[in-house]
Amino acid sequence: MPLSCANPNCHPEDNECQDGCRPFGACPQLTRDQDTAEAGRAEPSATELDGQRVSWTGSAMGQKDLEPLIARSRVLLIGLAGMENAGKTTFLALLYSLLRRGQPIPNYRFAGSYTLPGWELLAGFLTFKDGSNLVSFPPHTSRNAGRVPGLLHLALKDEAGALLDVVFADAPGEWFNEWRINELAKNAEGAAWIHQHGDGFLLFADCEELAGAEAGETRANIQMVANRLVVNLGARPLGLVWAKSDVENTRPAMREKIRAHLRSKAPQHYHEFAVSVNHDEEQQWHGQVLQAVGWLLDTLRHTPGRPQPPVPLADTDDLFLLRRSVLA
Repeated sequence: MPLSCANPNCHPEDNECQDGCRPFGACPQLTRDQDTAEAGRAEPSATELDGQRVSWTGSAMGQKDLEPLIARSRVLLIGLAGMENAGKTTFLALLYSLLRRGQPIPNYRFAGSYTLPGWELLAGFLTFKDGSNLVSFPPHTSRNAGRVPGLLHLALKDEAGALLDVVFADAPGEWFNEWRINELAKNAEGAAWIHQHGDGFLLFADCEELAGAEAGETRANIQMVANRLVVNLGARPLGLVWAKSDVENTRPAMREKIRAHLRSKAPQHYHEFAVSVNHDEEQQWHGQVLQAVGWLLDTLRHTPGRPQPPVPLADTDDLFLLRRSVLA
């Protein structure tokens, strides 16, 4: 049966106990739930569960997993927003594939990741296998995926050698579908969290849908998501990504209406990028994937950030904890 825990900071699906219980199955807070969405999943053996005590698994992170990163440096959260199947996850897969081939983000170089298996899982769909030239797109990001939003981490170094931690929110498009209609909807909490905590955003417009029979509805949905994003946006950068740009633009008026709508909102930092998994030397679709991330990082690093939360003063009679006052 699937596992659950009374401790909200514990994730038994990651095969570890936050309280350090060994063996894993002996934890008194661990329960086996028959009614969870993961019903039918094979339960790992005691041997597999015991001994896995690292604080990270290499898979996509959850909110709790950000704590080691936050302790090291300020973490920049990049929110990818858009409807389902708009190309958000494929963008991330292509970004990592390009980095893996040695193509750098402008002004930044790859310096590591806590989520390499998570990146590899996405990039594997865009990689040739078994000597064939068959590739596929990453699967739809389900709202029932193990960790939502799935946070993928990159450690980068700028030209001066300074370390920068960046995480990308790989969130299901259904969240934004709910959010565009009702920002307070229960199923929109994830999208609202990304909007609240994100340092910069990429809004995805599906060029294939904008050239199809439902182009008008697609345009309206993109504009509604944009309306949510620009609320309290401030100096946070917002990039518009024309995904699947290899599709012929048979309805240019649709794209122009989206451009005009976004520009009418007057975001302080706004830029457009055209991307595609297909390679084209003239259009530079792959290069614009890297440029989009570089633009976000450059904009964030040269714009005064939001103040960090204040650190509360210690309220204790312990002389050791108050040693600085004693020495003074």
